[in-house]
Amino acid sequence: MKEKIYKKEIRITIIFTVLLLLTGHSASIFVLFPGLQQGTLWGFPIQYIIPILLGWFGIAAVCLAMTLVCNKFDDEMAEYVKTLAPETDTSTENTQK
Repeated sequence: MKEKIYKKEIRITIIFTVLLLLTGHSASIFVLFPGLQQGTLWGFPIQYIIPILLGWFGIAAVCLAMTLVCNKFDDEMAEYVKTLAPETDTSTENTQK
């Protein structure tokens, strides 16, 4: 179970790192593929408006999804910790002496 949780944590980290990099650096797509620079969206050149929209709203959406997924993962981790055998707390025993 412990290995499964660690693998899930690593998977979540990698997925959201890639998503944040893609949305934050979406202007690089237009540099790599100059053929995509043709056209307009709402009267703005496509190579300018798409990176702005993805930079603002894309990052916000990815961060919202990341928050929800990480909170759910924290709940799973808390449930796993509760299933472990309770350890004796020595700090309270030492203060009572």
